[in-house]
Parts: sequence; structure tokens; C-alpha cells
Amino acid sequence: MRCRQSNNKGRATTMKKWVLASNALCLVILVGAGCSSGKTVEPAVTSNVASVKPGATPGEQKIEKVYVYANGGNLSSVTDSSKPEAVEEVRKAIIDKIGIEVIPIIPPKGSEDDKLNIMLASNEPLDIFNGSMELHQAKGAAMPLNDLLDKYGQNSKKLWPVEWKGGWEALSTKDGRIWGLPINAPAAGNTVLIREDWMKKLNLKMPTTMEELEAILKEFKEKDPAGGGKTIPLLTTLEELSHSLAAGFMDVGYGKWLDADGKVKPEVLNPGYKDFVAKMADWYKKGYIYKEAFTIEGAEQIELIKQNRVAVGAHWHSRELGNQFALQSSVPEAKYVVADQLRGPKGLTMTMGGPGGNGWMISKNSKNPIAAMKYMNWLQTDLDNYMLAYFGIEGKHWKWVDKTNHVYERLNRDYLGDLIAAMSFAWTIQFRDASPQNAPSFEYYRNFLTNPEKAKKVALFDVEYKFDSNALAEKIPTLNDLNRMIEQETIKFIRGARPIGEWDSFLQELNKAGMEKWITAYTAAYNEIK
Repeated sequence: MRCRQSNNKGRATTMKKWVLASNALCLVILVGAGCSSGKTVEPAVTSNVASVKPGATPGEQKIEKVYVYANGGNLSSVTDSSKPEAVEEVRKAIIDKIGIEVIPIIPPKGSEDDKLNIMLASNEPLDIFNGSMELHQAKGAAMPLNDLLDKYGQNSKKLWPVEWKGGWEALSTKDGRIWGLPINAPAAGNTVLIREDWMKKLNLKMPTTMEELEAILKEFKEKDPAGGGKTIPLLTTLEELSHSLAAGFMDVGYGKWLDADGKVKPEVLNPGYKDFVAKMADWYKKGYIYKEAFTIEGAEQIELIKQNRVAVGAHWHSRELGNQFALQSSVPEAKYVVADQLRGPKGLTMTMGGPGGNGWMISKNSKNPIAAMKYMNWLQTDLDNYMLAYFGIEGKHWKWVDKTNHVYERLNRDYLGDLIAAMSFAWTIQFRDASPQNAPSFEYYRNFLTNPEKAKKVALFDVEYKFDSNALAEKIPTLNDLNRMIEQETIKFIRGARPIGEWDSFLQELNKAGMEKWITAYTAAYNEIK
């Protein structure tokens, strides 16, 4: 579940947060694990002698091996690893159920991509891996999956919700060939979160307009529910503020857009974005936005939340929701809620980004692509199958706390997901761990993150993921300078260091810095794809 590097800093950072969130929180938050040897973990005992599927007799069934490069994200962020005997037990359980022996290839930490590329270019056995259209498909490292999906992957095709447009599309080429199973859905991860307990304390109603939100910020500033003048009416960053609110001032979501002249242009050139910046500058001047919001690091913002100071956050959702439990240790009644009815002058304020081009692929050099597809399809057929490969033996490694609602609890860390593949956000929203600190974020995932009724799509939703970011970077030599200039000057406008009356002059400065080349390059890329 890796996101490719983007030419647009805001989109790249947002996609990175989405990838990290869905990997680290939903898919693997309590899995953890990882050897760092980069070696293939062969079974301790030859399993084709040890086990056959139920109902078969020895010699009737051929046990097929599938080599999985374990780069789904669950083995990369922790220091411990599975016990070999636990991995072997899960391996045998999978063989008993499907007749496939899974051989995990554990990536070396910090060099996961390098190891994968070396393996794809060699004759080492490798079947399944998490790859990207921009790199692996474009370089010929993956095989098309249409026939395999039709014959052996019907349940994988069914698992992905129909309303999640962009999943399969982003992993397909113009000729209709599909190159991977989708992982992440297009997402609206940035939003406005408000302290519900403070709203009740001050007898305030959830805002539905920008004017109502501003009135609430004013009340928080003046009534100071945190006490001692410590209340922060609104905490945010420029990127998160833009993704949370700017769409309310524009006809489309905050992202690249297509102007009436047929040219693709960046967010900063959208007339509505100027209106948004002007409104934020007014809020900053009135003291509603935290004075140091655009200069402090994320860790410092989290501390402010835990210190019971933040009334409203315009953030990636987990900034507040992921730290609510820690806040409740000192303020039990504290609770953040999504301002999901909020609208700007032009409607919905949240932005839903476009799809990404990462998916579960089968190596072009796979020795057993049929078994590889069968295994991924089996994982995506039933949650019990997925839980076995991901969390281990039920009752030994984990248990259901509430099976009806699919709430589970880990019993130990003996098995940490070495054999999992085909991770999918379509499964992620169907279960969660029992830890109370994670519940608010999981609820956001279920109710808001992929809900197309809660956010505006970016204008290039259906095409931007097809752009060749490396080619674009070569055509726009001042790209990094432009991104840095846009960020720095926009912050100046909001903080009052530049008057909003200079906005048009600022746009002219961007032209001198190479904006015309940016527009030309992106417009050409768009015209090639549309």
C-alpha cells in the first residue's frame, strides 16, 4: 500500500497520510511484525507430505506453493517478529483449507522497494507483491489479470464496493487489461472536527455554514472552555485546512482543475481559492486560528490536543480522533465529532482525492499465477480466511470480542501476519480491534472516508492517477520551487504578512517562476489521457 511520489506536494502528502492511515491504523494497527533479513521463509517441514485438504486422501491433492512478497505494510513499522512455529501452524491451517502453501518473502526494513525490484528482475521465485502501475506495470514487471480474475478471482471482483469508483480503474490500462487488485479507495481524510462536549457546555449547535462555524470559533475564543486563556479555537496546517474547507469556496474539490480555456491549472489559480484564503486571513486576524499553526510540527499539535486546548481541528481525521482516548484519560467527557453538515458558499467543504495506482499484482515471471490468484481470491472470499492469514489461529492468537460486529482482540504476538496478501480497504471497514483508542478513527473510516456524499471530488478524479509524475517533473524544472513558493506565500497571506490585495501580483510572480510550463505540461498530460 505504497503511494507514488507526486508532483503536487499537497496531493502527495495527503496520499501519504491516507496510505499510512490505512496501513498503520486499519489494516495493521495491531498486527505489527517483521523479520528484516529479506530472506524467503521456507517451511520447517515439507508440507505436501504433512497435510491435505479435508475430504482428500494422501496423494490425491497436489499442494501448490505461492511466494508472497510481504510488503503490505504490516511488517515494516515494528521491531518484533512472528515465532517460526506460529507461522508454520498458520501455514498448515491454510494448506488444510485451500491446498496452497504460502511462502513469505520478508522484506528488509528500509529497503523494501529495492529488494522487490531486484527480485522482479531476477529468477528468484515470486508470485504476489504490492506494486504500482507507474513503476511495476509500466516497466513490465506484472502480468495482466483479466483471465485469472474471470476464472479464479470472482470473489475478489465482488469484494470491492461498486460505489468506490477508481479502484479497478486505476489498475487498468486503456486496452481494458487489469494489472492488480485494488487496495485503497479514493478518500476524504481531512475534515473539521469539533469538541462536542464544549459545544454542549456553551449551548451551541453544529454548524451548517461558514458563518455558523465562524460564530462558534468566536464563542470558543471568548468563552474559553479550556480555561486560563488556553483555548485554541482552530488548530490546523495549510494543507489540511485547504483539504478540509477550500472546496466550500470552489466548484470542485481542492485539487488541480480544468479551466474554461481547456487548460489544467493548480489549486492556487482557482478563483475560489483566493476567496478561501481571504476568509482564513480574516479568521487568523481575529485570533480564531492558532497563531503558530503554520510553523509547529505535527507532534506539537498532538500535544496541544492532549492538553485539552483544541476546540476545533481542521486536520487529517486521526489527528484528533486518534488522540481522543489519551485526552479522555484526563478529561473523560472530551469528544470530537465531524462537522459533516458544514457547507461553504459553493457547497461541500471536504475534498475527496482521486484513486491511486497501487495494487496487489502477480509477477510476470510467476511460476504459478493460477495458485496466486486462487490464494488472493480465497483471502477476499470470507473474513474468516482473511483473519486466519492476518492474525493467526482463532482462540490461540486472537479471539472475537463481539463477533456480530466483528470486534476482535489479540491474545499474543506469536503470529503477526507473515502470510497475508491481498489486503483491501473493503475488508478494513468490516472489522476492528477492541482497543478503545482506535474506535473513533474506525468509525470515521466507515462513515466518512470513502463516502461520496460527504465530499467533493477533485476535478481530475478520473485521470490524474494516470499521469507520469517522472515525465512531468522533467518538463517542469522549477516544480519544487513553485510548490515551495505557493506554500510560503499563501501562509503569508493568511497570517497577514501580505495583504490579500496583492493576490493577483502573487499569481504574476508564479508565472515568472515557471507556472506557464507547469500548465503546459499538465495540460498535455491531460490531453493525452482524456
